[in-house]
Amino acid sequence: MKLSVVIMAGGSGKRFWPLSREKRAKQSLSLFSEKTLLAETVERILPMAEDITIVSSLKQRGEIGRDAAKYDQVKVIYEPCGRNTAPCIALALFSIKSEVNEDRAVLVLPSDHYVADEENFRKQVRKGLDFLEKNTDCIGTIGIEPAYPETGFGYIKKGEAVGNGIFKVASFEEKPCLEKAEKFVESGNYLWNGGIFMFSLGSMLNEFRNLTPDTYEKLASSKSFELPEESLYSSINSISFDYAIMERTKNPIFTVAGNFGWNDVGSWLAYYDLLPKDSRGNAKTGRVHFIDCENSLAVNLSEKEAVLFNKKRELLVMTEDAVFSASLDDHARMREITEFLAANDLEKLI
Repeated sequence: MKLSVVIMAGGSGKRFWPLSREKRAKQSLSLFSEKTLLAETVERILPMAEDITIVSSLKQRGEIGRDAAKYDQVKVIYEPCGRNTAPCIALALFSIKSEVNEDRAVLVLPSDHYVADEENFRKQVRKGLDFLEKNTDCIGTIGIEPAYPETGFGYIKKGEAVGNGIFKVASFEEKPCLEKAEKFVESGNYLWNGGIFMFSLGSMLNEFRNLTPDTYEKLASSKSFELPEESLYSSINSISFDYAIMERTKNPIFTVAGNFGWNDVGSWLAYYDLLPKDSRGNAKTGRVHFIDCENSLAVNLSEKEAVLFNKKRELLVMTEDAVFSASLDDHARMREITEFLAANDLEKLI
């Protein structure tokens, strides 16, 4: 089967403030190269894809459209409002179905993750697609071999092996406490859930019809799959793909165990972990100077010089219109920043 790819590119731009904003979420940032995370995601899968559909929000139209315009096989459809991942994926499937007269394999990817070994990533995707082509009623995931006990990810429990590195899914596990995460990793039976899915187009549309009939019928009645009417789309139940489909489907689910240097880059701390460091553990971007500092991150996109003195685990981010200073250990509290800005008439910075 030919492969259609869906890339989910929503987000509110809060986790990487002040670099990210409502109109420029994380996938539109250039964190590891001159290319944005979205462009890197597109180019990572482009050699395998017949076509790519990016689903984004109207607020991000400028940034997303600029990236998408560089690639002939890429189109963008927009949600008039956010309704979580199940309606996002369903909308993309209706859009693909309206343009093709055959069944397709579909791969769903987040837009803003980091992959160190892109060739190995494609090999794991190909392995899953080959299995899917022989088992078109199945739903597949690519799980990530856990590098350490992480409490911020969901987990996939591996069941019976059905191929080389391919397993039935025994269960999906919610984000665990540290003790439980340690047991998961020690057992060798669990994978991180990286939010990567694959399935056949026809089979998944049937799943949406059977499991979320209201969502299916409303989207089917839309006058446009490229930009549905806001009144219609806002009336759709906001629900994740995991809850709407993966936890309720009766179809067999398989997972491919992947190990390709994956990171969801979910926080400033995760970004720091991926960057090269000096001898005292400091990482920087731009005009930055460390004096007697340890394990700190400074990102300076301004033309000014940034000097950090006698700091440990410091986070400093400088843009042309904002300077943000915090502890790297405060990375999970970023929403409090944008909430403060909204409450104090500083919406222009959000």
